[in-house]
Amino acid sequence: MNAEYQKWFSEIDRYLPVKKLFLLYGNIYDKIPYPTTTENLYEYLPLREVLKRFFTQKGYGVAGFFDIVDGLTVIKRENDKENRDVQKIDIQGALDIIRAAMSKSDVPSFFVMDYSSRICQRPDQLDEGESKVFLKILKCIQGAKAVATAGQIYNNVLFLICDKVNDIPAWLYLNNPEAKVLFIERPSFEDRKRYIAKNIHFFQGGKDINEEEKEKAINLTADLTDGMCIVEIASLRTISVKEGISVATTDGIVNEKGIRNIVDKYKYGVTESQWQKDLLIPKLRDAENIFRKRVKGQEQAVASVLDIIKRASMGLSGIQHSSSASKPRGILFFAGPTGVGKTELAKALAQVLFGDEKACIRFDMSEYSQGHADQRLLGAPPGYVGYEEGGQLTNKIREHPFSVLLFDEIEKAHPSILDKFLQILEDGRMTDGKGETVYFSEAIIIFTSNIGTYVDIAKGNGIVERKVNIHPISWRCTKCPVESWIDTTGQKPSMCGKCGSADLECIETPYSVLRERILSAINNKFKFEMGRPELLNRFGDNFVIFDYIRPLIMKQIIDKILDNIVSEVATKHGITITISDEVRQWLLNRVSEKIEDGGRGVGNEIEKTIVNPLARKLFDENVAKGQAFTVKSIQMKGDGGGGSYYALDVE
Repeated sequence: MNAEYQKWFSEIDRYLPVKKLFLLYGNIYDKIPYPTTTENLYEYLPLREVLKRFFTQKGYGVAGFFDIVDGLTVIKRENDKENRDVQKIDIQGALDIIRAAMSKSDVPSFFVMDYSSRICQRPDQLDEGESKVFLKILKCIQGAKAVATAGQIYNNVLFLICDKVNDIPAWLYLNNPEAKVLFIERPSFEDRKRYIAKNIHFFQGGKDINEEEKEKAINLTADLTDGMCIVEIASLRTISVKEGISVATTDGIVNEKGIRNIVDKYKYGVTESQWQKDLLIPKLRDAENIFRKRVKGQEQAVASVLDIIKRASMGLSGIQHSSSASKPRGILFFAGPTGVGKTELAKALAQVLFGDEKACIRFDMSEYSQGHADQRLLGAPPGYVGYEEGGQLTNKIREHPFSVLLFDEIEKAHPSILDKFLQILEDGRMTDGKGETVYFSEAIIIFTSNIGTYVDIAKGNGIVERKVNIHPISWRCTKCPVESWIDTTGQKPSMCGKCGSADLECIETPYSVLRERILSAINNKFKFEMGRPELLNRFGDNFVIFDYIRPLIMKQIIDKILDNIVSEVATKHGITITISDEVRQWLLNRVSEKIEDGGRGVGNEIEKTIVNPLARKLFDENVAKGQAFTVKSIQMKGDGGGGSYYALDVE
């Protein structure tokens, strides 16, 4: 057996003289490759048959297989002949027979208890009958003898085959020197490549591929099937033939589009990938105009996103990594002040890529900060409440594989969820609570964060005050070289921190300074505060830093919102409103004082000072259809009770 190819085989071989109980879990339902007598050729067999052949070659004379449905089958090998004894007995009776056989030292024996995950409902809460079963298993192990065979000393051994190791009571194997837990991995790239090479001719058109093109077809299929087991890859052959999707063109060249289509049909059930270049590239031609129309004042952010989606559209995302075909189509990390367009740009991206901004699926990670939050997001394991419902994220991506997944305030997620994100970003897939594989390889994943723009200050008694960390305005010393010293705290310092001069100039904080400070804060947060540098590495250079909304852009936003209000009132009520330049400038002055609140702050201010008093006026004065007036100014009025409110001064 090639130890490098099937590591768990070599582990069994190594521990046979010293271990008596083996727990196998993982890829247990797949077809397992087993070497034939011909070098580098393999048969693909069920796990039971693989174990049988393996131990027969080791010289074991008794093999037993039990499951709670079919009972116990004991196979005795004498003079190259096999005698089978099938008994329809329950697990207690089977264990009595297994215990007796393992206590003998004349003939080496091995037994396999298949579907062991179904022996008990809750491994941490066994009933009396279940406790007796596992105690018998333990006694089988404790009474097992060592037997000499083929010039070696081996133990009689028992295998438990389970879906997950925690389906078995932990006391059976933890701190048990005679137990060994082994994980059977899904096929590696080389495993998949070997199987595909053996079976490529079974695909539609597979026999027609030119010899010089065959390696390319095999490598592409192996790359696209990352995370799939051999049984699933075999299903691709069926889809190819049934759907008539050829893996080769008429002249024997590899049909890459066809191969991708076959894999997509299996993974997502789609008939046509929305990432096909002939469909996507026309959409991207006008993407820049759409982005800049919906998101104002974020030239650097828009440019960064455009680069990443163009890379994704050409199939070049992650090509510097291995298994790039399985990774998400794009990974972005949006960082910067609040209310500057991070969510809006994500929605615009979904609109461009998938024709509907509802294809942007948002998750507020502050809602997933508690223990067991991963179960809400990814699905509860079997036996737990809500198991049948699945997870909120896994359900969404299964229903909408072509989507933009937006995870707001990622730093607030529970650590257990961050662990899952590592797998999603690296492999483009994960297994949900039901044990089903969900794929993220057709999605764009966006994380957002305000790290660096704010700092949380503990005030005691669980009270945390959030303060602005990087202000949109800064102070620069006029005596020092340009940009050699910039204070971003917002408040004017008493003097220059370098030369001591009090001659300071107020400037807008440069975008370069903002970007540098935020990236530095993100780096510190993930590496030192959260202790998750591996997650930071998964983001690569895909950080998109959003700028503050500068005064010029703020004016454009104010004008756009006010014009929308005027249009809505005219459409719904037939009333013509004009908002004077003086009011627009007054609003600009007010929001410029709180520029760190972003576009959301602009909307809130306009609602308070314009929309509310306008609605009051239209309702209280019963303004009739066809009337027209101009808002000259905004007045602050007292309400007679110590409070105040805004009113419109009109003519």
